[in-house]
Amino acid sequence: MKVTIKDIAKEANVSITTVSLIINDKGQRFSEETHARVKTAIAKLDYQPHYFAKNLNKTKSNTIGFIVSEITNPFFAELAKVIEDVLVEQGYLVLLCNSSSDREREERYVDEMLYRFVDGVFLAGTVSDNAHLLEKLKKRKVPYILLDRPSEYSQTNGIFIDDFAGGVEATNYLITHQHQAIGCITANEHFSNIHQRAQGYLAAMASQGNTPVVEIADEVNEYSGYQLAGKLLDKGVSAIFACSDIMAFGVYKAAAERGFKIPEDLSVIGFDDINLTHFMLPPLTTITQPTKAIGEHAARQMLEMIETGNLVVPNTVLDIALKTRSSVIMKQS
Repeated sequence: MKVTIKDIAKEANVSITTVSLIINDKGQRFSEETHARVKTAIAKLDYQPHYFAKNLNKTKSNTIGFIVSEITNPFFAELAKVIEDVLVEQGYLVLLCNSSSDREREERYVDEMLYRFVDGVFLAGTVSDNAHLLEKLKKRKVPYILLDRPSEYSQTNGIFIDDFAGGVEATNYLITHQHQAIGCITANEHFSNIHQRAQGYLAAMASQGNTPVVEIADEVNEYSGYQLAGKLLDKGVSAIFACSDIMAFGVYKAAAERGFKIPEDLSVIGFDDINLTHFMLPPLTTITQPTKAIGEHAARQMLEMIETGNLVVPNTVLDIALKTRSSVIMKQS
C-alpha cells in the first residue's frame, strides 16, 4: 500500500500541514525536534516526497554521502580528501558525516542522506554488523561502497587491503630483528580490520613459538595506544606492534615517560602509513595502506555505478607494503 503524507503525519504525531511544509523546505518555524520526527517517519515508512521523485526523473542530485567512523584519524581524513578531489572534478558535492563508530548515528546519517536523495554513499570504517543500513540503501537502489572495514553482511562493493597479511608482515619484521618479546596493541572485534591485523600477529608469533602479549582497546586513538603501551612496557617487551599508526603515537609518549628510547630500548612498528609518521621522532616503520590508490579507485567505482545503475561490484583487495624507517633495530643483547 502506497505511503501518503497522511501516514507520515500520523507516525510523527504532527499535522499534515507541518509535514508538507517541512518536505517543501518551508518549515523554518518548526523546531529541530519536529524536523527530526518527520524525517525519521519518512525514513521508517520509506516515503519518497514528490519533490525528490520529480528530481529523480529530471536529473541527479550530484551529491554523494561519505560516512566515516572517526574523522580525527588522519588515515580517514587523507582518504576522504583523495575521494573528494576526484568527485569535485566531476561536479559532485561530498556530504561528510562523522559517526564515531556509533550505530545510531550511522543509521541517522543514512536516513538523512536518503532524505536528501544522494546519488551514492561511501561507508568508511563503519560498524561491521550494519545489515540494516545496507538493506536500506539496496531498497532505494542507492550505490554504496565499503572502505577499510568489511561488513559481515556484504561480500561485494568493498575496497580493502589484506589486514591479516599486513599483521603477519609487521610481526615477522620484528622477529627478523631478533625480537621475541613482542607486544601487540589492537582493538576489539568491533574494529574487524584491526582485529585481523592482530590475528596476523598471533599467527606469526605462533609460527616461531613465541608467546604473544596482546592488549586490546575499545577505541582506536592516541590515548588508548598510550595506556596499553604502558601495560606492555611493564611486562618487559622489547618491541611493540601497534595495529594503527594513530595508536603508535601513544606508544611513543608512554615510552618517553618511562625513559625508553626508540629504537635503542624499544622497537615500534605501526600500520597505515599516515602522513604524520614521517615527522615522528624517530620516523615510524609501518605497513603502508595505498591510501591514494584506494581513494581514486573508490571514486571511479562510484562514478561508474552511478552511470551504469549497477549496484553490485566485486570486492577489490589492494596490496600493502612494509615501509622501513628508523623505529626498528636489531634487538640489543
